[in-house]
Amino acid sequence: MASTTETGHAVNFNNFNTLIARVIGYGIRYNPTNNLIKQPALQMTYANAGTALQHIAQFKPAYDNAINLRQQLFADMEKLSTRAINAFDATQAVADAQVKDAKVVLRKIRGERKSKLIENPTPEDPTQISASQKSFANQVLHFGQLVGLITAEPTYNPNEVDVQPASLINFLNSLNLANQTVATAQQPYLDAIAERTTTFYADKTGLFDLQKEVKKYVKSVSTITLAEFRQISGLKFTRPKKKK
Repeated sequence: MASTTETGHAVNFNNFNTLIARVIGYGIRYNPTNNLIKQPALQMTYANAGTALQHIAQFKPAYDNAINLRQQLFADMEKLSTRAINAFDATQAVADAQVKDAKVVLRKIRGERKSKLIENPTPEDPTQISASQKSFANQVLHFGQLVGLITAEPTYNPNEVDVQPASLINFLNSLNLANQTVATAQQPYLDAIAERTTTFYADKTGLFDLQKEVKKYVKSVSTITLAEFRQISGLKFTRPKKKK
């Protein structure tokens, strides 16, 4: 389901198209001196806004899929870590001190997930994205430490395939790959969001500010009736709240 913010962008886009249609309907009576709100300029802004939305639709699925896959892997990581430590503890030649060291790393993994891991970073918030990437990177670091500690013991060779040394190393590699995939998919999506933000909400030149200027101009034209003005005054546009 689309978020309220995403729906708001689409409503702004559709209402701007309606606004242009009303402007065209005013005919020669609509003749502003402001080049930014002349009919051709408005149509160009609308076209650019459409392109920006297309880019969002193009790049968002790959980013969402990468996020979802990574989230599942990291959820599995904590369970796998616990099972691996239990198998490590059950290995005859493993000393209590080795198990204790492994459990210290496990506590780091569990503590990181409870306090810092941001599961669904919001692309509009670069700070949150940065914190999320750092958190996932820390998780990979902790899991790598655990794998290194366990696989360094030559007698550790359980029958359960998923906690065998080779499987743990493969899983560690999959975590690193998942992080890289998110980073690769994220950049074009962030670029598309920046494009949309500029086209829709840039001061003076964005779609949101332009529709206000059109309304002010139309209201000033004596030959455009109140009823005609109401055709555009009732068109609602919203601007996303800025992050504090």
